[in-house]
Amino acid sequence: MAKIDLISKQWCELVFEGRNKSYGAYKLRSEAGLRQRNALIAVCIGIAVLASIPFIVRMAEREDANDESYTEVMQMAELKKEKKEEKKEEKIEVKYQKPLEKVAVKASIQLTAPVIKDDSQVDKDAELKNMEELMNAKADIAATTYKGDEGGTVNIDDLKENQTVGGTAGQEMEEEVFTVVEQPPAFPGGENALLKYISDHLKYPQIALEQEIQGVVLLRFVVLPNGAVGDVFVVQGLDSNCDREAVRVVKSLPRFNPGRQQGKPVSVWFTLPIRFQIQ
Repeated sequence: MAKIDLISKQWCELVFEGRNKSYGAYKLRSEAGLRQRNALIAVCIGIAVLASIPFIVRMAEREDANDESYTEVMQMAELKKEKKEEKKEEKIEVKYQKPLEKVAVKASIQLTAPVIKDDSQVDKDAELKNMEELMNAKADIAATTYKGDEGGTVNIDDLKENQTVGGTAGQEMEEEVFTVVEQPPAFPGGENALLKYISDHLKYPQIALEQEIQGVVLLRFVVLPNGAVGDVFVVQGLDSNCDREAVRVVKSLPRFNPGRQQGKPVSVWFTLPIRFQIQ
């Protein structure tokens, strides 16, 4: 006897030939193959999902590890950046403006060349030194007779020519820096904007904060003709860390509206007190 497929459509038609096919038995037999196929697909999908769970877990753990590594790398990068910024801050040079030192001036004797002049033009106080006096004199020859200081080292002519002998007050500058001008330099937005900028960017040094150091750092700096901040000097210091921080903030200031003299932009001294106060 030939092999019979009991779930085939031909067998179903043979069994229900001449019978009522409107009831459930015929429909159940005719759709049995479709139900079995759907059930097989569902079982395969379930097995695939179960088998992929360990793989999904491993992938999630790997992503978490990558995120942690990325976070560590970012933290290391930020730490290196902070260290670089600290190093940059350490390189800030703080200049202190010293008062002009007292200068010991050498004694000098005036050498006057004989010139024929009208009697009305003769300086009666100027005494013509004879050759014997000049030869025996222990003082330096200069344009003026000066008693001088014991142990003096500076010639009186040097002072007359405004040469540098000590401190910064007599220091020659490449360009004239004005103290008073017709139109003084101004910070964009006015004085309130300047104070707000300093307040927003000033960082209280940790050492000074721990030691509860408070007070005012008085700075004097040059506003150049292009409005940029030039040399910055500490006139009145508070603490080396506070002084350095005050200089750093002033050097970071945006460009000013430059000062003007006779309509031309010029370099002008600008004095600014910065207060360090623990709130």
